[in-house]
Amino acid sequence: MKKYILALAVCFNLVSCDDAAITVVDSIGKIKDVVIVVENDLWEGAVGDTLRNNLAKPVDGLIRDEPVFTLNQIKPASFEGLLKKSRNYIFVQLGKKESVSIRKDAYANPQTGVVITAPNQTALARLIGQNASNIIEVLTTAEITEKQRLMEKVRMDAKPFEEQLGISIVIPKAFRYAKTEKDFLWIRKTIAEGTMDLMFYEVPLEAIQRDSSVVSQIVRVRDSVGGKKIEVNEPGVFQTEPMFSPYLHEVAVAGQFAYETKGTWEVKNMFMAGPFVNYAIYNPKKKNWLIAEGYVSAPNSEQRNYMFELEAILKSIEFIDK
Repeated sequence: MKKYILALAVCFNLVSCDDAAITVVDSIGKIKDVVIVVENDLWEGAVGDTLRNNLAKPVDGLIRDEPVFTLNQIKPASFEGLLKKSRNYIFVQLGKKESVSIRKDAYANPQTGVVITAPNQTALARLIGQNASNIIEVLTTAEITEKQRLMEKVRMDAKPFEEQLGISIVIPKAFRYAKTEKDFLWIRKTIAEGTMDLMFYEVPLEAIQRDSSVVSQIVRVRDSVGGKKIEVNEPGVFQTEPMFSPYLHEVAVAGQFAYETKGTWEVKNMFMAGPFVNYAIYNPKKKNWLIAEGYVSAPNSEQRNYMFELEAILKSIEFIDK
């Protein structure tokens, strides 16, 4: 059967959706929350299982299991009023044809809706599974864009980033400079449960080569620099947790090729650990790697949303002419 690939386009002719004239208002919803609009019998069967197995699977690199998205199911008849202003929603319905469509800002702004239609439950579950990675990417990109828009309103002075690294970056004022050396920047934010941290530096192109050992090369770089630059209580040493290999993906940051590495950091000889996300971004002007990393120390709290904020900050990086 033909596979239906998710079309990243705005769809205005959706079956069973109210297309009457509306007033676009500010959307509502917590970070990484998605409203699932689907009948109870579908939610409790294969359709719901497929949605949960894909959109609520554990986030890579976290200490404890936390879902990629928090899913909140409602029946189509309840998709009215405030619920219709949800920033993210997925509308699943039975219909004659199979289709997956993206609807932007239909009932509020900003808003991302995904409408999935198929003639039976089996086809719905299959269609969701085939398009799950694209759906996750669409919703995640929209969430990052919204987070960056909000951070832009309270961004801190990032002149050291321009002068030392040749980049612009959107960082909220709640962060503070912990270390501003010529070859290393360390930014911190105090939270109720601990700290959120960012560090930035550059390494030669040959320090990370595109071969089968790239993960170990990235770990070696972050341990050699972080172990020296990140201050911890003696006799501790800041390093990558050695028992588990980090997750590695090839992505684009600042319009350039980058390695995204997610894993666990620890302080050797001490009971301290947490998640990190590291980007090794190719800088075409300098012919080197910009290393931009965020990590969280909050052992007694959920960490997904903290890591999401750090990811949104790091993905705001742009190379500029100094």
